[in-house]
Amino acid sequence: MEKKDDVFTIIIGGDMDKDLDDLFSGKRPDQPKNVLYLDNYNELAELLSPARINTLLYLMDIKKENSEKSISQTAKALKRHQEAVSRDIAHLKKNGFVETKKSKQATIALPKYAEIQIKIK
Repeated sequence: MEKKDDVFTIIIGGDMDKDLDDLFSGKRPDQPKNVLYLDNYNELAELLSPARINTLLYLMDIKKENSEKSISQTAKALKRHQEAVSRDIAHLKKNGFVETKKSKQATIALPKYAEIQIKIK
């Protein structure tokens, strides 16, 4: 089981105000810590396209192996153009799913979470 901090939860159609009230009142101690509320599935599609999901899954798998790959190595492994992978990683970074670091002349992308859950309410 992943630690609560290692899990990111996306909730589609949930009631953020009610969940916050439950969290702060102590009614739901199991409430996830890292949560993003979306109104509909179109917002999810904009946030995580199939290519971005595949990139994120690859990065999460690499992290499980205690390894790191540059963006160019990631693009090669995913059989995609480096520019497209760079754009997707920039989008994932902007939305809090990955972080990047420099290693010599290469840029390394690292997932911030070990697990991402999508809940539909």
